[in-house]
Amino acid sequence: MPDECVHCVVTSPPYLGLRDYGLPSVFWPEVEYVPMPGLPPIDIPAWEGQLGLEPTPEMYVAHLILVFREVRRVLRKDGTLWLNLGDTYAAGGNGGHQPSATFHGHNGRRCLTGPRIAPTRLKQKDLVGIPWRVAFALQADGWWLRSDIIWAKPNPLPESVKDRPSKAHEYVFLLTKSEKYFYDAEAIKEEATTHFHDKRYGPGGSRDRSNEPWNLNGPLKPHGGFKTLDTTKGRNKRSVWWIPAKPFPESHFAVFPQALVRPCIKAGTSEHGCCPECGAPWERVTERVRQPRGDCFGKRQGALDHGQAGLPFMQVVSALTIGWRPTCSCGIEETIPCVVLDPFGGAGTTTLAAMSLDRDSIYIDLKREYVEMALKRCGFKEGNLFDTHTFDVVDFSHSSSETLGI
Repeated sequence: MPDECVHCVVTSPPYLGLRDYGLPSVFWPEVEYVPMPGLPPIDIPAWEGQLGLEPTPEMYVAHLILVFREVRRVLRKDGTLWLNLGDTYAAGGNGGHQPSATFHGHNGRRCLTGPRIAPTRLKQKDLVGIPWRVAFALQADGWWLRSDIIWAKPNPLPESVKDRPSKAHEYVFLLTKSEKYFYDAEAIKEEATTHFHDKRYGPGGSRDRSNEPWNLNGPLKPHGGFKTLDTTKGRNKRSVWWIPAKPFPESHFAVFPQALVRPCIKAGTSEHGCCPECGAPWERVTERVRQPRGDCFGKRQGALDHGQAGLPFMQVVSALTIGWRPTCSCGIEETIPCVVLDPFGGAGTTTLAAMSLDRDSIYIDLKREYVEMALKRCGFKEGNLFDTHTFDVVDFSHSSSETLGI
């Protein structure tokens, strides 16, 4: 893949110790990386095996660093990386070298792959902290760590544990290649509510106070901050996303839901597209609209005491999209779709979400079974995209809803 050809990466690598995917062993070269900014580097020897089945957390992190160095190469300077990772527990070792040492995924499933070495300085039942190890190592490797998003699952998998809470969340890290990058906050705004829209605080509501004008003397009474408050056009996306996990019957491995992927793509790529010459995304042009709001929210106490009309005390500020503009000086009015990459494509959720949002996508996976599953899931049931004698796949250049190159 050429340098800087991708606008946004949304991916979820194999978790440490969770599953043997039945793939041929891959040779991983010797690598040096810094585990956290300010710490000395770690040397990891060469190793042959599957990603996720490494004998130590340090080796697993090192191999992800290698992968994401290539991701960083193909990502544009204004691009974003959205990385989903779950954690792992150490089991079978007490800080020494145990031939039967294993790791447990957070759902309790065990992966045994022959002789292993216990994690360095980790005790049995220790939470390894893989997501943050990877995030800090990527930060030290040159990425900007911009946000830790909590994927909160209302329907987590049950765990047979009685000495800790059941795990009901995973992390999604927002990382960037540069200090300045494309991010469309308007595209993923959340619905905003205040007590002004809460019927409990209205006349006759459960929190109505007798002989007092509603909404003015309770614990949420208006203050200076309410003078410029946007309650009708949404609020900035918060860092906790309540998204149910959804089963996928055709797969024996975890599939993250489209609802988790779509906000990442919408924020990380331009809805209007990008320049066909240089690939720069078009940015949203917004206009701040202000309008006073008064009597509908109640009347000031002083005005009521003097029998005066209600006085406006609130001003609603909303951002209205009035158009789009290029972020380059190429002078080309036409646009093409932005490109989304998933280097661990799996069942094709990122590609499917990108297609539904009219973005192009690049899908990569080592396992042919998963690629065929993704083709079928994305509406391409014919197997003619494969060469019958090789494991290679064809053109990745454009993969919109009309033409999918997988």
